[in-house]
Amino acid sequence: MKLFLGVDGGQSTTKVVLGDAEMRIVAQSTGGPSNHTEEPGGPERLERVVRETVASALAAIKAPHIGECEFAAACFGMTGEVVIKRRILESFIRTPHLSVVHDSVNALIGATAGAPGINVIAGTGSVASGVNAEGRESRVGGWGYTFGDEGSAYFIGKAAVSAVSAEEDGMGPKTALTAILLGRLGVDSASALRAHYYAGTWPREHLAGLAGWVNEAAEGGDAVALRILQHAGKDLAGFAGILLDRLFPAAPSAQAGANRPLVCCSGGVFQSRAVMSAFQETIRNKRPEAETRPALLPPVLGSLLMAYRAAGVQVSEKTYLDWVNKLQE
Repeated sequence: MKLFLGVDGGQSTTKVVLGDAEMRIVAQSTGGPSNHTEEPGGPERLERVVRETVASALAAIKAPHIGECEFAAACFGMTGEVVIKRRILESFIRTPHLSVVHDSVNALIGATAGAPGINVIAGTGSVASGVNAEGRESRVGGWGYTFGDEGSAYFIGKAAVSAVSAEEDGMGPKTALTAILLGRLGVDSASALRAHYYAGTWPREHLAGLAGWVNEAAEGGDAVALRILQHAGKDLAGFAGILLDRLFPAAPSAQAGANRPLVCCSGGVFQSRAVMSAFQETIRNKRPEAETRPALLPPVLGSLLMAYRAAGVQVSEKTYLDWVNKLQE
């Protein structure tokens, strides 16, 4: 069977899809994180996670083992650096067309189905990228948890712990986040909560996982949680605003109707109504002519689309919709 491989490797999960020669999705699988190859043990973890996740998809259709299977084309969209990752992947992925790109690239291709536009990603981390009709590309963010990740789940989780700490010190308002975080995590104070993160007992991904509870608190009427999410949405809109100015300069008012730049959003953080509302309102105030909508395809399907294109296969819009339906089954 002729197989095309699409992979999206993130800070929390690695997603794999396999397509056949008729452009049908025949298998999919999910594994652990495949990032931070610069850290001790990172390269080994990347290889293990990718091997296991791809092998799981191959096994589902009784295809040859990963060491024996040659893919018609393969595209990996990976968070963080790609040089080390490419070197690792080349050692065991057999294909005449191997692409290893930053995950903002495959996410953008998927979000707009290859059309000019901008995509803002907010998952565990955050990044935005865009390309205009002339093929000029640009990227904002993606600097990681220490120096960036504005508006991401990590940013939201960190802000929640800061809010609980501020309440304990008497430097911030009371918030429902205190009872939620302390109660559900089984600690009796903000100090104990922070200690787990500083000691590494709970990893960065755990901190990002608090974002769902922040959204729950905001939906329940907590003002502190709502402000955190609104801040996240505005920061993410700031990414888009910079790329709009770089790639899609505002047209004179008489021509504005003919210039509607596309701004897409993808990633779990945008499932929050508060984040999405703040994101859309901020963009609307800055560039009212811009069209804002969710990504057409998730990043892993952006990778699959890039794999087909690398092999010279053109994919129709109907096929995109079939892919989305298949992933939702």
